[in-house]
Amino acid sequence: MTAQRSEQALFAGTYTDGRAGGIFELAFNEEAGSLRIVREAGKAPNPSFVAQRGRHLYAAHELDDRSCLAAYAIEGDGSLVCRGACSSPADAGTCFVAVHPDGRCLYGANYQSGSVGLCLLASDGNPRGGLPSVHHAGGGPNRERQSAPHVHSASFVPGTDLLAVVDLGCDTVTLYRAGTAGALDMPPAEVVRVPGGSGPRMLAFHPRLPVAALVNELANDVLLFRFDRTGLNWKRIGRLELPTARGDASRSGRAVLAAHPAFSPDGSRLYVSVRGSDRIALFDIDGSGSASARADYPSGGRGPRHISLSPAGDRLAVANQDSDEVVLFALTANGRPIEEMRIAVPRPSCVAWER
Repeated sequence: MTAQRSEQALFAGTYTDGRAGGIFELAFNEEAGSLRIVREAGKAPNPSFVAQRGRHLYAAHELDDRSCLAAYAIEGDGSLVCRGACSSPADAGTCFVAVHPDGRCLYGANYQSGSVGLCLLASDGNPRGGLPSVHHAGGGPNRERQSAPHVHSASFVPGTDLLAVVDLGCDTVTLYRAGTAGALDMPPAEVVRVPGGSGPRMLAFHPRLPVAALVNELANDVLLFRFDRTGLNWKRIGRLELPTARGDASRSGRAVLAAHPAFSPDGSRLYVSVRGSDRIALFDIDGSGSASARADYPSGGRGPRHISLSPAGDRLAVANQDSDEVVLFALTANGRPIEEMRIAVPRPSCVAWER
């Protein structure tokens, strides 16, 4: 990136709605107290989620008529150059991308088709062809939102080859073992079921403990799970309530939908964004993984779809999709977010610090 060495880079995925471009490259300068747009890149529609591995940025392009996973090389000047993509008309609505721990394969959560897409990667990190996708079946009791499977995210259990696939439509977290070639072994290694109508959306893994936080969009809560050292045998150990609508949000009648979880790098705190109430909930995490509610704070805008902690854990970036802003918060010693600056970004759906 053309940013100076004192600057930190961020990537913001967006919904383009017919605009050119889509991935915004941002630069935060702590000394100057500035947050600026360096460039807009990723010349393809709706790069709604991005994930970095090495000098590649991988994007899920959320399209109605097909799936799409794309790879962008991060050049020396910080610009993004597309190195290829995997796409299939048999799948649609790719809203999340995960990278195999050893970089051999990309996995995409296809919300619309209720499937997991797979894209093989060469040793240089570029796509080299797709593998057959894995389709879910079933649904849940909320007929408006759960009439079919809706795979919303997929994340590797730390230290394992288990891909945890979260299905909002089926109220499940399905654990698949990724084989040596990247394909997902069948049958699944384990299926974790949550209360009917919960609508699970996103997972976050504790940085040190065998603990996962599952955000349920429809139930507007967080379920905590503990698993064994193999990554299996998930047991529920707690439930956390999230803030409901208040004030103007309550009067507007907007639905309150939990969105994204993030553990602090030291594991002592858990942050969760909630749309509708437009709050960031903060929980304290003790040495055993138990959580206690601290407080909740304004997200700085409307529709906080995604949040991301800086590598040092001293700042929180929030993608407020409905108010077209990325808002940056400084975190106090006890984790309280204090708004520091904001920048206009059209329909931001994901924001990720460069690692």
